[in-house]
Amino acid sequence: MAHIQRDRKKLLARINRLMGQLAAIKTLLEQDEHTDQDRCYEVMRQLSSIKGALRGLMSAYLEGFVLDHMQMAAEEQRMEEFADEFLDIVRSFQS
Repeated sequence: MAHIQRDRKKLLARINRLMGQLAAIKTLLEQDEHTDQDRCYEVMRQLSSIKGALRGLMSAYLEGFVLDHMQMAAEEQRMEEFADEFLDIVRSFQS
């Protein structure tokens, strides 16, 4: 879809940041250099950052998805079908 092509660099940059944050957690868990308490706090900070970064990725993707697919549905006069599909997607985010 057009939104994927248009937003590819931005989406990939977000994914690369997430992968870096996950790698940082893996490194923390593998190292013996930190005290357990320091490591626990840093893992929690990284997990919180990942949660925020994932929400940002989802928001960025969802914005392009809605705008492009809604426009296409309107042009094809299938707004009700689009709304049903979109609501299914939104519900899946909540579970």
